[in-house]
Amino acid sequence: MSPQSSDKASTRKSSLNIYTVMLLLSFVALTTGSILLYMELGRYGAWPPWVIK
Repeated sequence: MSPQSSDKASTRKSSLNIYTVMLLLSFVALTTGSILLYMELGRYGAWPPWVIK
C-alpha cells in the first residue's frame, strides 16, 4: 500500500446518515416551537402576570 492511499482513507468525509438528519430536524422543530411560544406569550402582556407596570 502506498502512503497516499492510506491518507485518503483517514481523511475521507463521512456521509450524512439518517440519524444526523433526524437530529437536525428535531433541532429545527424545537427552535421553531420555542420562537412561536415566545411570540404567543408576548400577546398576553407582561410576565409574570402579577407584575403590574
